[in-house]
Amino acid sequence: MGQKQKKAIIGRRAGRLAGLKTSGAGRIVAAAALTCATGAAHALNTGTDMNLSFKPASGGMAGAAYTKPQEPSAAVFGNPATMTQLRGTNFGIGAAFLVPDVDVHQSGAGGSRTSSSDARNYVIPDTAVTHEIGGGWFLGGGIELDAGIGVDYRDDPITVPSVSTDPGVSGLPLLVELISFNANVAAAKQVTERTAVGAALTIGFGLAQLGTSGPSGSFGGLLGPAGCEPATAGSCGFDGNTSSVHDVGFGASIGLTHRLTSALTLSAALKSPVKYKFKNILHQSAVGSPGFQDLTVEQPLEAIVGMAYDVTPNWMVEADVVWKNWSSAETYQDVYDDQYLALVGTQYRTGPWSLRFGYSYAEDILRDTPSNTLGNLRGLGPIPLGAAAGSLGTDVVKLVQMTLVPVIWQHTIAAGVGFDLTSNVRVDAFGAYGFKNEEQRTTSIGAALAGPVGPETYEAEVSAWAVGAGVNFRF
Repeated sequence: MGQKQKKAIIGRRAGRLAGLKTSGAGRIVAAAALTCATGAAHALNTGTDMNLSFKPASGGMAGAAYTKPQEPSAAVFGNPATMTQLRGTNFGIGAAFLVPDVDVHQSGAGGSRTSSSDARNYVIPDTAVTHEIGGGWFLGGGIELDAGIGVDYRDDPITVPSVSTDPGVSGLPLLVELISFNANVAAAKQVTERTAVGAALTIGFGLAQLGTSGPSGSFGGLLGPAGCEPATAGSCGFDGNTSSVHDVGFGASIGLTHRLTSALTLSAALKSPVKYKFKNILHQSAVGSPGFQDLTVEQPLEAIVGMAYDVTPNWMVEADVVWKNWSSAETYQDVYDDQYLALVGTQYRTGPWSLRFGYSYAEDILRDTPSNTLGNLRGLGPIPLGAAAGSLGTDVVKLVQMTLVPVIWQHTIAAGVGFDLTSNVRVDAFGAYGFKNEEQRTTSIGAALAGPVGPETYEAEVSAWAVGAGVNFRF
């Protein structure tokens, strides 16, 4: 969508949008303190995964910490072989504060409108410990928020044309909330003077919601059961069809580091998927017998290679490449493609200070042509998905891409600082910004639902801020 068209749309909507909340207040960044997460969050640019980009020290290097991490959590949850670099006992605790900003611009037969997500403020806790037990062996463990995503359009519904006794634009109060906590237990061995190996076991705990919640206006009368009239839309079962559910999943990771020279270290790691089966998460009345459906969500397989180079004893540069197998991860494979991430970070130490900078680039993650369902769901309320829906299902999933899973920013910059309070205690802080990016999909959802009307275009506009802080203890 061109800038002129955007300005025209915004102008036409100015009167009706005057009462909408602006995102400015939501962008005020406060210092993060350790607390429990209240929900899921958009990762900075790694799909729904957090990777290492929200940890107190690694966050300042844009997550480039798979080869020479600066904190125990990055070792336990990144490449477990790197625990051998953390001599003695290391304990870290911290949190990050994330502010995603998601706007969806809709234009077409239903007029033009902008819907903004209310899910903006999230806290991401992080803690881990490593210990050198002797004989070249190291143990570690920790708890982190590994993955999550959250958007909420209940106060500002996504719109499509509809058939109604009062024709016009109907609202879809869509929302999604996914959070995945990981608890890792890890071990590492210094095999030779230059080579180390490690492995970790992961126990995941996932919480999820997906669907609609709240009134949907005349849209509730579409494709409802026989005898369901628009005037009685509330009885059609579309006003709210999601439930809050949870599950437990398991995974593992292995890693290797090799010091090629006194200055250059190479690394490789592999992280298995963690799969959750969320039972009775979404109700449908479109195909066969009405009822709740299960949805399996799988955080993807990851392969990582990296290198770190000590330019001087006080200046280190690291570069890592991460490959994410979204195309084989259940449910995500319906909306996402495989993805490469390039992470570059540097740290310079001067006196008690550690200065950090980083940049990351992510490939475009959204599939050009998505599936016609999500994880074999048969329907979304009264709207069919899968084989029974045909092209309508694909259009609905395109809408999902633009509204529920638009993790589309590709460029992220980060900066951080560490300060040694004593020889045993260091405090770290970071800030990061995911630059605004836009994607759009054109659908025929209006024609399918409302009759002979033109196509609808949905454009997602997304950016994000994050800050974090923590304390690291060395004994």
